Amino acid sequence: MLDRVFNKYCEASLPIVLIGLLSPAVCGAELNTNDKKNIVIPSAPLKDNIQRIAERFNTAYVVSPLLLKNKTSPSLSGTFTLEQALSHLLEKSNLTFTLSSGGIVIGVREKQTETKEIEEIEEIEEIKVNGIRGSLNLSRQGKREESRVTDIIVAQDIARYPDRNLAESMQRIPGMSITREAGEGRQVVLRGLNPDYTLVTINGMPVLSNNDSPMDSRTQRDRDRSFDLNLFTSELFNQIKVHKSYSADMPTGGIAGIAALRTAKPFDTPGLQWSIAHQIDTNQYAKDPSNRTSFTLSSSEDNWGALVSLSYGNRNYQEQGANTFRWRKLLPLGLDTSLLDSEILNRWQDQTLRVPRGNRYSVWRGDMQRVGLGAALEYVDDNSHVTLDWIYGRLNSTRQENHLYPRGFQSTPAIAGETAVIDAQANDRDELVYAKYTNARVGTENRLQTVSTLFQQAVLNAQHTFSNYLSSESVLGIQHSTYTMPKSIRAYMRGQSDITIDYRQDYYFPNITYSEDLTQPDMWQMNELDSENYASSSNFIYAKEILRFTNNDNRDWHIGADFVQFESKTEYTDIQDIFIDEWALRKEDVPLNSAYPFTHHQKLNWLALNPQKVFQFYTTPTSVEALLLSYPEDRAENNVVKEERFSVFFQQQLQGTNWSLHTGLRAEYDTATVSILQAPINATYSLNNLALLPAVTVNYRTNHNVVRLGISKTIGYPELDVLTRSIRYIEEESVLSVYNDALKPITAYNFDVSIEAYPGDVARFSTNLFGKWIKNSIVARSQTHAVDTLATPFANLLPKAYAQPEINVVAPHNQQTFFLYGIEGSAQFEWPLDKLSSRFDIYHIGIVANASYTFGRRQYYNETTGARLEKKPLPYLSPVLANVTAYLEGYSFSFRLSATYRDSYIARVDEGTLVDEDETGFLPSLYLDGVIAYQMTDNVEIRMEATNLTNEREIQYSDSTQRPYNTTVSGRNYSLSLAYRF
Repeated sequence: MLDRVFNKYCEASLPIVLIGLLSPAVCGAELNTNDKKNIVIPSAPLKDNIQRIAERFNTAYVVSPLLLKNKTSPSLSGTFTLEQALSHLLEKSNLTFTLSSGGIVIGVREKQTETKEIEEIEEIEEIKVNGIRGSLNLSRQGKREESRVTDIIVAQDIARYPDRNLAESMQRIPGMSITREAGEGRQVVLRGLNPDYTLVTINGMPVLSNNDSPMDSRTQRDRDRSFDLNLFTSELFNQIKVHKSYSADMPTGGIAGIAALRTAKPFDTPGLQWSIAHQIDTNQYAKDPSNRTSFTLSSSEDNWGALVSLSYGNRNYQEQGANTFRWRKLLPLGLDTSLLDSEILNRWQDQTLRVPRGNRYSVWRGDMQRVGLGAALEYVDDNSHVTLDWIYGRLNSTRQENHLYPRGFQSTPAIAGETAVIDAQANDRDELVYAKYTNARVGTENRLQTVSTLFQQAVLNAQHTFSNYLSSESVLGIQHSTYTMPKSIRAYMRGQSDITIDYRQDYYFPNITYSEDLTQPDMWQMNELDSENYASSSNFIYAKEILRFTNNDNRDWHIGADFVQFESKTEYTDIQDIFIDEWALRKEDVPLNSAYPFTHHQKLNWLALNPQKVFQFYTTPTSVEALLLSYPEDRAENNVVKEERFSVFFQQQLQGTNWSLHTGLRAEYDTATVSILQAPINATYSLNNLALLPAVTVNYRTNHNVVRLGISKTIGYPELDVLTRSIRYIEEESVLSVYNDALKPITAYNFDVSIEAYPGDVARFSTNLFGKWIKNSIVARSQTHAVDTLATPFANLLPKAYAQPEINVVAPHNQQTFFLYGIEGSAQFEWPLDKLSSRFDIYHIGIVANASYTFGRRQYYNETTGARLEKKPLPYLSPVLANVTAYLEGYSFSFRLSATYRDSYIARVDEGTLVDEDETGFLPSLYLDGVIAYQMTDNVEIRMEATNLTNEREIQYSDSTQRPYNTTVSGRNYSLSLAYRF
């Protein structure tokens, strides 16, 4: 009978049903009553807790609002089926429930007649938890139920933004920003701390996977602990939790926070479910379109469920721009300056002018293939919940770089004794912003790279309830990841032309012109060839066990232990200047079968080389191994870092009527063994540390508000590049650069206060105040040592002619303490449009907004000499972050427009270029994206997306005066997708 009531109401609300069909739990869908969820909700009005349960199980319910008026329900904590949870909530009321084919029907316990039930249909309210509003409610409810300060994105919300990967999805979390590569998100920065300090977990275990940037200015071949999130498309994951405060059972390594990613599970969508979607993208600069396809198949019956998912995409991208090699005070040596005005000539000769070097026009092109596979096997019964998850990701790319720039003295156009400067201008900052050269040097650089990232993880999660008083949770996982660059070859040409370099009209994108036709082969000669290869790998083994004891409804104890084994390996070899001496003595014409007109830059065309064909023409192998038989290596490294961590922890939870107290202590012992092979040094050293990490969290809840207070201590580990620091004697500075075998982890003392308000069914407002006192941050410091006390490997690096009794030794040290604090705010609200007109009663308009302000400064040191530099903001810290999304949602039509702002930030204080600059960083950016979606039928949706609508410039500056360094644009992107869901 109740099924008829529910179904009749569903039929009367057909437009609502159409949105519901995008989600697994809808009118007419089959509920799985064996599905169990972990639930923690306080004592609250019955209406609120019924909605929480419905949202937790992703289903709908119908009820007369009058039945819930002035009723409260008890708190609920533990693992329950839907039936068990509802029974507990309604136990002391006069209400009962029935699980119909479409969801939950709630009524009074007294028997009612069929006629009366049908007559009361008009008084029944259906609360839907599907569509955009439903996904926002799930995120809202998940955040509300967390005991820690946490932000959550659920699957439907991920899918409905125009996000190509997980990094772009996570930029919409308060306090989180992203780095970009070719316009696409790559790494996440949480609360202004280095990406190394955000720990990423997948299905409960820590993971690590790296790729890199083709740009040297964006730290190519950077080896770090950050997870490159452009490896995966968003479709493989159905939940992202970002934990900003800590508890004792959380793994260490993320002093900024933990990004917990969760892949889809069969019982997330009970029954037989499958979907397929295909998307076609175009970019205003890329020649060919890009494609992306995703498929998911899920089935569950009785206690068992299985799921497989697949995503494949190829992306053709092009990033182009203008860049310098920074600005340097140079004498006009060998230049004919007789035609220059005396005023500017005197300034130049007095070295008060800074001269831009390089002045390149550059294009980075790539063809990227991204494959993601996922599989899950799930078992659920009254006492157990077991999942076995496997995920595979591969990112392959063929990358091409083409650069056109002066290659004379100090990367300026100057050829000694031949080049003349016939006109020049400087601005009021003593920068040479305009110069006209005759008979000047020009060159091209052409690079071909093949790169591949592979990631695999298998993890078993098991929860078992032994009795009402004892339960357990187990995690066992392994992960393997590799990043390889088997081929990276470059071919250079040189020529001569008159050159004009003009920064006056567009300071960050200069106008550079040449008098010669740069596409003609006869103006070019060969200059040199280079080759390098690089490979890194990371491996994790992780095990965790927790026992939970409950003696009553108010107190729980958790006792647990976990073990982490981590290994990272790196190999790098570089060979440069192949044929440079031979071709300097004789002019070598360009092989015509290797050259072609390059027309991809918006400013100029020039002749480019195919590096593969050039190497073939000169019968020169491209592999470094073969080249080493004939050419010496310019640089070679082979490093291994092995770490083991064992932890035990204890937690206690006290639950009151409106409050809860969570206290815990974690004891962790970690060891690290580091092996460094940097010819002629072969060194191995060990580190170990014992840490005690307390954590306290207090929650206070009312009907519509939650207040959280968290105090904790956690640790992060030295960057991998710090552990494998280059061991060398630097003759120019007369210093010895070495590692430190007494480094300790970085310690963070954390303070968090969160105030959240949940008025109504959709609205949410929250404010987070946070502070971090970070100790033992690592900096390079110089100490004087007697030469005769140096260890043998280090002493052998000194030249035989070194006669001083002492030497300055520079090594990393734990000598940095700084404070980081800030405020984060978020808001979500919605307005129905039915008051405008009855024609709009199916539409809602809503806004989701996030903003943050963060402040933190640290003392910088010269990494080469150990000298004390300036105190500046932390690297990667953007003081202001903001994003806002406005949406219009109907039953079949929806529209979203998003804006994401990131303030300027320092990228690094680079000791290698201190002669030119005191820092480098990025200027502010604002990205605009939009989505239009239309539900054509119950199962078919069509979507149109547009990203980077303003073709935003990524402007990297040089020096704190923000001189031009590297300015690129990646183009607007437009896509059309079609999805079918059953």
